[in-house]
Amino acid sequence: MGMAVIRLSDNEIIERLVTDNGGLEAAKKKYTALVMKICRGFLSNDDDAEEACADCFIRLWKTRRQIDAAKSSLKTYICMLARHAAIDKTRGQDKSEAVPLEENDLGIDVDYEDEAAKRINMQVIAKCISSMSSPAREIFIDRYYFGMTVNTIAKRYDLKPKKVENTLAREKKKLREALLKGGIII
Repeated sequence: MGMAVIRLSDNEIIERLVTDNGGLEAAKKKYTALVMKICRGFLSNDDDAEEACADCFIRLWKTRRQIDAAKSSLKTYICMLARHAAIDKTRGQDKSEAVPLEENDLGIDVDYEDEAAKRINMQVIAKCISSMSSPAREIFIDRYYFGMTVNTIAKRYDLKPKKVENTLAREKKKLREALLKGGIII
């Protein structure tokens, strides 16, 4: 297949993917460097980036019949798959390091047993998180919902780890105040 494969248009590659005629290999040859660049942007080591890259092309193969060239180019579609594969890999790495947002993180006792109290507290938390500015909201969600490490978040948003820690501390303080004001506390 050699150099001729790289010169295939995206539409030709899509056609080959759908007909199972060397389309995956053509896509790999044309886009592996780009996918690796995207994955390295999210992941700290090459082994993880290579795994995410492989996952991207597996996803491409599994979804090959869903590609709609009218909506976006193959390149855009592959970039989206690469980004999701890298994020999923990051989430998988960080699961063992997940830091749940528990009441002792906030320095108050929150009633999580009573269903009505739980619902009210969750509404207060959701309102508080939605009112956070960007990127504080994304940092908070990445840390407490996805369980990412401070260093991973810092790299993702091109920030110093201390800035991420300060942002988290500031937003936890606001959340604590919102729960004290409108939540159900024991």
